[in-house]
Amino acid sequence: MNPSAFLNTFTGIFAIAAVFAVPIISVIAVMAIVLSVVNRRHRERMKMIEQGMMPPLHHRHTGNFYALLIVGAIMFAFGLALFAAELASRGNDFQGGFIFGFIGLAMLACFAIIRVARKNEPPDKLDSGKPEPPPLPPQP
Repeated sequence: MNPSAFLNTFTGIFAIAAVFAVPIISVIAVMAIVLSVVNRRHRERMKMIEQGMMPPLHHRHTGNFYALLIVGAIMFAFGLALFAAELASRGNDFQGGFIFGFIGLAMLACFAIIRVARKNEPPDKLDSGKPEPPPLPPQP
């Protein structure tokens, strides 16, 4: 069967449409979710302003960098396992083990760098995790 005959069939058209439709629909869904979250925050801020309250300023969240440690350790262990499996089978294709191993090492290095940088930051820049109390409404 030549490629042009494959594209003329319903199965070929459906297969090509499914391949391109899934990423496009995924991108549209993510954009819709982000837009709805931004819209909800904007409405909350506008409602607070209408009620005479001062909305809190946006502050930068420092985030949790321990995910780098966990994912990096898992990737490094997976790379080490692939490397050991290739050694045990007396093969010579170590690329898979090296790729995952070095990605895991890079994540562990990022974790170490961020941890040292956060320790050296002054305490007023660190996020304490406690939200600021809401401002008091104006008294009439």
